[in-house]
Order: sequence, then C-alpha cells, then structure tokens
Amino acid sequence: MSRGYDAFVLQLEDACLAFPSLSRATQNGKEILKGMISVVDGNGKHWEDYAIEIHSTENFPNRFPSLFETSGKIPKIGDWHIYEDTFACCVKVKPEEIIRCKKGITITEYIQEEVMPYFFNQTHRRVEGYYINGEYGHGLLGVYEFYSDVLRTGKDYRATVNLLHFIAMNVQPLRTSICFCGSQNKFRNCHKQAFEKLKQIGRENLLSDANEIAKTAGLV
Repeated sequence: MSRGYDAFVLQLEDACLAFPSLSRATQNGKEILKGMISVVDGNGKHWEDYAIEIHSTENFPNRFPSLFETSGKIPKIGDWHIYEDTFACCVKVKPEEIIRCKKGITITEYIQEEVMPYFFNQTHRRVEGYYINGEYGHGLLGVYEFYSDVLRTGKDYRATVNLLHFIAMNVQPLRTSICFCGSQNKFRNCHKQAFEKLKQIGRENLLSDANEIAKTAGLV
C-alpha cells in the first residue's frame, strides 16, 4: 500500500470531486489541495468561509495530512489550536489521531470527519466565544486530558501514568480478572474498553506519552 506523498497524490482527484471548492495546486514542487471551505450548520445557516491548504505527511494515510488555514481568520497561537512552529491546525490530539488512522484515512474522510468539525468549532468560538463541541487543551495538556478521560483518572497524574505503563507493557487481562486499576472490580466491567482502545496507540507511543506526562507533573 502506498504511503506518504504517493498515497496522498493518488487521492487528490477523489477529494476534488467530493469538494468542488478545492483543487489541486503545486507548492515547492509538490501537489497540495487548496481552496475554500464553507461552514454551514445542520439548519443550513452559513457561518463562515475559510481558505485552506492540505499537505501530505510522511505517514499518511496512517496519520492525518497537514491542514493550514490561510485566510488569516484564526489566530496563529496554541490557544486556538494552531501549532506555533508550523502554523498547521491542531485538529485532534495525537493519541486520538493515531486511533482514528489505525486502519487508514482518506483525504475525503479527513475533510468530512475532521476538517469540517474543526472549522465549525473554531467559528463558533469566534462568533459566540466558546467551543460548542468542547476541546482538549493544546499540546501535552490535551494528550493528558484525553488519557485521563478514557482511563477515568480525573486529575490524578500518577494514576494516569501508571495505567498507561501497564497497558503498554502487558497483554490484555482475562475478562474475569480483577482490574489492573486497583478498583477490585472485574476487568470486563472496569477498564476493558479503555485497555482495548489505548492498546491501538502502540507501546512506544504510550510509553513516550506517559514519560512526558510524568516529567511535566514532576513525578520523575
């Protein structure tokens, strides 16, 4: 299966057919997707238009392409979910992205499932002052919030790190085993779904994230 730029280019025509306001363009010798995206809600109300670019990434389709908002309507700062070093849009926290792309994602799916909701959320904040679909924090904070949500550890950094280490380093427990979280509940009724979901992220990614969270929280 093609990966990276080659896979990206193969899907450009289908994306243009699905979104006629977007077209193929060339930048620095490589093809990109470029054009306008309109934010329209479920009632048909038009909220805003954005100029965007979508670029290939090394691990596409097992990671997202890169999205850029080029009309200057969204502040280029982390608080607005823009990477300040590259100005790419932070569409999802990394663990969510890895899970979504485990079996691959097409450019068309990416626009439908990720880009459009991202811009609707951004527009709602610009107009109404808050994200209607909620948000995780930017960067490592968002990664921690995602894991704590899935693991139901609240603001307990140590518990989050310990559970991530267990998931990274162990095979799935038996359904009737006592859950590894220490609750004394059976695994099937406690963290089974969380274990299965997070195991998709992979050992190296889980350990790396756990170590970064531990450092930030002053646990090491």
